[in-house]
Amino acid sequence: MLKRIFWVFVPATLVLGLGVVLLDFYMLYRLAHPSRTQLYGTPRDFQVIFEKPMWSEEKWKNSDAAESTGWFLSQGRPAPVIILSHSYGSNRSELLTLGFELWKTGYNVLLYDLRGHGESTVKWCGLGMYEKDDILSAIKHVKSLKSESGQELLDGRVGLFGAGLGGYASLAASGMDPIIKAVVADSPYKDVNHFINHRFKTYVGENSEWAVKLADSPWTIRLTEVVMQVYLTRREDSEPAIQALSASSGKRILFITGPDAGSLQDTTREMFNQTKCQKDFAEVEQTRLDRLYNEKSQAYDARVVAFFKEALPTAPNDKLKKK
Repeated sequence: MLKRIFWVFVPATLVLGLGVVLLDFYMLYRLAHPSRTQLYGTPRDFQVIFEKPMWSEEKWKNSDAAESTGWFLSQGRPAPVIILSHSYGSNRSELLTLGFELWKTGYNVLLYDLRGHGESTVKWCGLGMYEKDDILSAIKHVKSLKSESGQELLDGRVGLFGAGLGGYASLAASGMDPIIKAVVADSPYKDVNHFINHRFKTYVGENSEWAVKLADSPWTIRLTEVVMQVYLTRREDSEPAIQALSASSGKRILFITGPDAGSLQDTTREMFNQTKCQKDFAEVEQTRLDRLYNEKSQAYDARVVAFFKEALPTAPNDKLKKK
């Protein structure tokens, strides 16, 4: 009797376990290779609207020797640099309007494509395990940029903006370099596992009860973590963004979210509540997880610009002048 039970249930359990492992590998492969969206604009398009901006195509190496590609909008003089990181499945062109509003305000601005997105030469997405380091490499690159007269264009202060995956990477990076003074995080993830869990639910539908239970199972989460480390050959802190927020670092952070963010609304509010440094919270009609148009884009961009003007004045003594 026991032998019969053994031969009936053990093989079935092994098959089920193998099936879950294969499903994990398949989902991670899909996540790590998002469908690329074409750039629908460049800074050149804005020359018709504004006075000709000073901008350049930039390429630089990341810590793992992978190359990043971006646009640098320059004031031609020292100023804070704001680095814009788009959402998962997007590309840098979707942040062009925000980039130029910040440039018009007096900031130097860097827009770039995340790994596996846009015109990035890297063929895979790092799922957040590499992206925060890529932001640190971008900061290292802007430190090397100089004006025609030889002045360093970075005045010693950096601001970060990120949406979704870009928001997670921005928050995680913010605790790793004191030069980062202000961050805007639109509907960020708490950690890499949370990103994978959320995207899995997005694929199968958050209304699918069985899929939600499977995704939230501690066993599935642990297995996914192991598969992820094997797949990307890299270990990761379980909650790097939360750890960064728990430290009182003297930074200022604006959290943004909206109805289109789904479960990330609650995640964003939870992260806001855990943040120890100076913080702000804003709910908008539509986030930058997807492309924004016309009035919604203008209102959103104005909110972000207003935050940076207060948190990261274009000149260090701006606030003193006001007093």
